[in-house]
Amino acid sequence: MSTTPARFTRPTAEPTGENEVRNSPLEVRPPTPDALCIESPLASLETAVTPTSHFFVRNHFAVPHIDLRDWRLAIEGEVDRPLLLTYEEIRNLPHRPLRALIECAGNSRSSVRPHPEGVLWRNGAVGTAEWVGTPLRDLLERAKIRPGAVEVLFEGLDHGKEPGLDAEISYGMSITADKALDPDTLLVDEMNGQPLSARHGFPLRAIVPGWYGMASVKWLSRIVVLQQPFEGYFRTRAYAFISEGESAEARHRPVTSVRVKSLVTWPKEGSVLAPGAHRIRGVAWSGVGRIARVEVSIGGLRESLEEETWLPAVLSEPESRHAWTHWEFARELTRPGFYVIRARATDEKGNTQPLEAKWNFRGLGNNSVHQVPLEVRAKASPRAK
Repeated sequence: MSTTPARFTRPTAEPTGENEVRNSPLEVRPPTPDALCIESPLASLETAVTPTSHFFVRNHFAVPHIDLRDWRLAIEGEVDRPLLLTYEEIRNLPHRPLRALIECAGNSRSSVRPHPEGVLWRNGAVGTAEWVGTPLRDLLERAKIRPGAVEVLFEGLDHGKEPGLDAEISYGMSITADKALDPDTLLVDEMNGQPLSARHGFPLRAIVPGWYGMASVKWLSRIVVLQQPFEGYFRTRAYAFISEGESAEARHRPVTSVRVKSLVTWPKEGSVLAPGAHRIRGVAWSGVGRIARVEVSIGGLRESLEEETWLPAVLSEPESRHAWTHWEFARELTRPGFYVIRARATDEKGNTQPLEAKWNFRGLGNNSVHQVPLEVRAKASPRAK
């Protein structure tokens, strides 16, 4: 029985028999009528860069209509020289490319039990793109950020009502001052070789590699340097780890770095495979370091996963330290029956995916082991005449 291939080989085409419908983005029902939530099919995660047309979308409110003649980016707060920049001025700043992954903090929420609050994503709220932009650090230094700054707030032009709130709010999210000054934190105006589209944040958005997507704020209009932690709705409630029975005072464990995770991209859930040799494929990532290993288990439906046999997959070389790592695993499945493929990743810091993630009220950061049920079925014999 073969366990792993001799080397990694990236697929050049979809496996024969795949349903073409699976290659179309899937719209997910959002909690508010104006929001747009679209997840990527897992097949579109098999390329180094996710096509913009298949890149997931997570908007809390309606996409704002922006006239570039009126649009400005303000940088203010704890700075000595506040800035007010036009789109043309930003486009004329030094730019650089960055290949980076974004994952929604609520990705894989639908597998959490009991169902938590929020959009019930399956596993496709993640993607890697080639971004081009200017380092935020350069603008903060130009504005002369003051000593003692602890956070930097991004505010977008999108606004509306969130469930449970009486008044409209704008989308706002803060990051630590250290993360804001990281040279890889960018203000981007291009995605995959084209200007940002409206749904992906035109004219300007933040890209905060290594953090969940809630920090990569779209439709930027204001950046505020703070000497106190931001206590807005999205930072302290929507994107905070809240466990059962906790009080409002305990809701100060904000979501930050992306947890280590892997997904099986082929075969898909519910596949029927012919007996024989198969190359199982997937993708893995972590916000705090490179992927050290991915292990795969193929077994039946068991009550305890601890008894599973985990074997190493072959990893590709990531094309950026902020991008994902593709992997594959060769296995002969000769006996007809029902199986479950399970994959778990470990990063260079020693973080490993749990068999079951700890429950929280918003279902955030779910990085439990991905499980893909399938059937191996021999072709039916023709009836004897």
